[in-house]
Amino acid sequence: MSHQDAKGQDGPDRDRPEPAGRDGGSGASADGTRGPVTTVVTRRVKPGHEQFYELFLEGIITAATRFPGHLGVEVFRPESASAGEYRVVYRFDTADHLRAWLDSAEHASWLERAEPHVTGPIRRQYLTGLETWFTDPARPGTAPPPPYKMALVTWITIFPLITLVVVILNPLLNGLPLVLRLAVTTAVTVPLMTWVVMPRVTRLLRGWLHPHS
Repeated sequence: MSHQDAKGQDGPDRDRPEPAGRDGGSGASADGTRGPVTTVVTRRVKPGHEQFYELFLEGIITAATRFPGHLGVEVFRPESASAGEYRVVYRFDTADHLRAWLDSAEHASWLERAEPHVTGPIRRQYLTGLETWFTDPARPGTAPPPPYKMALVTWITIFPLITLVVVILNPLLNGLPLVLRLAVTTAVTVPLMTWVVMPRVTRLLRGWLHPHS
């Protein structure tokens, strides 16, 4: 299945994503959740309508980038026209920002444009916290790994990463107060962890994290 990264984000879902239950997420409420949130939206496209749906995706992704808190998107396309199922993984920094986008008139307008080109129900998954790093977008119904696996992978990833960042930045920050040095170090480490390192680590360890998927 092909994979595209972009700066925009959104998938064609009619309603606000529901918190996933035992088979798909944390069960946290969308209201009041703080921290990054990830939603996986799956939609089946009518045969022959793929080109129209691609234009729809381009438009709704661009629209989402203009909303506060947008972090990014991944689009997983079907392997063949007969499959017809698109999966869109989109991320915001907080549930409040995600809700603002999903409840917006612009979002609703784009969804109306998609209706002639899609069929069947929408499937969606809503994850928060550590689970946002451990989603398997190719299998949106898959439950996240056990907490001990998520904690272990997070530690073995962040320890060498933050050590490397400290070693590289220390000569540049040596004269700064401790609090400021820590602020700069974490400001560099967190984006690297979220968008560069962790996606590659979880992809590499997918067989261990999701042995039954």
